[in-house]
Amino acid sequence: MERDSIDRDKLRALARQVGVDFGAALTVALAFIGDQLGIFRTMADGVARTSAELAADTGLNERYLREWASTMAAAGYLDYDPARAAFRLSPEQAIVLAHEDNTFFGAGAFQYAVACYRQITKLADAFRNGGGVPFTDYGLDIVRAIERLFQAGYRAWVSSQWIPAVPDLHQRMKAGAEAAEVGCGAGQCLIPVAQAFVNSRFFGFDVDSASLARAREKAADAGVADRVTFEQRAAEDIPHRDRFDLVMAFNCIHDMAYPRRALAGIRNALKPGGVMLWSEADASDRLEENLNPAGRTLYGASTMHCMTVSLAHDGEGLGVVVGEDRARAMASEAGFASFRRLPIENPYHQIFELRK
Repeated sequence: MERDSIDRDKLRALARQVGVDFGAALTVALAFIGDQLGIFRTMADGVARTSAELAADTGLNERYLREWASTMAAAGYLDYDPARAAFRLSPEQAIVLAHEDNTFFGAGAFQYAVACYRQITKLADAFRNGGGVPFTDYGLDIVRAIERLFQAGYRAWVSSQWIPAVPDLHQRMKAGAEAAEVGCGAGQCLIPVAQAFVNSRFFGFDVDSASLARAREKAADAGVADRVTFEQRAAEDIPHRDRFDLVMAFNCIHDMAYPRRALAGIRNALKPGGVMLWSEADASDRLEENLNPAGRTLYGASTMHCMTVSLAHDGEGLGVVVGEDRARAMASEAGFASFRRLPIENPYHQIFELRK
């Protein structure tokens, strides 16, 4: 390459970006520590603290806390008062970093990223030899991270917006229906929906035993265990035919080893007139339309988790980005008679309605 052909501005900008990303990677790891050790939760009261005061309130080492808090302040995760050398979590920062019941809560992302970091050696081997990293290898951190990333949104949106967007389904759910969720995880969606529709009965299906154990525990704590049953089973192996008024599949079809078989299995499980609600990340089928920070996050998560857990089982490796056109084609292939994207504005999800 001719040195004269190099755009020096682009060169400097890319070098700066690498430095920014390097700092971001270290910030994620340190924010994970702050989340896991309860530092953000301690600071959620909005009180400004010096590192010594923070050490006294948390029981942690002052010198580590001082350097940690300096990193968080430089990242914009904490406010800093130079007059007192004190650090504070603002109300906005507390919502994102400490309040798990808010749809803006994001600290689960740190837990998710670190669970992925821990698989880098295995992932590199998959790059060389094919295959993938099984979901179980990620451990309980990934179960908890996914739960924390999605539970507040599902609680806020599914029963109050997504299901009511399909009026006949909404009426059936209020009157008393049978509904299922595939890829139910730790029950972060199914349990709040069961609490909202007290006359209906619910079934959760997932292939991960650790997720299901947590889901059963949460259902008991929520007082819905008599109406919610969890079963370790892949979506394509649902044993029921023509049974369910509703089957939900939220942010999970793309993870599955056999997503097309899963859709066919869901269709078989729906009763005539039944509805499937399916969510995926709000992204385009075309890479050139996803060349932005959101796209970077999606493709990164896909490579480090979503795609590889499918390939680990000789699956399709669909990848996390499933746009409306691709979803429509897959629904048609599975035999669904109708498909539409629901007219719902959501910061993260696109939601599809499929009918048998």
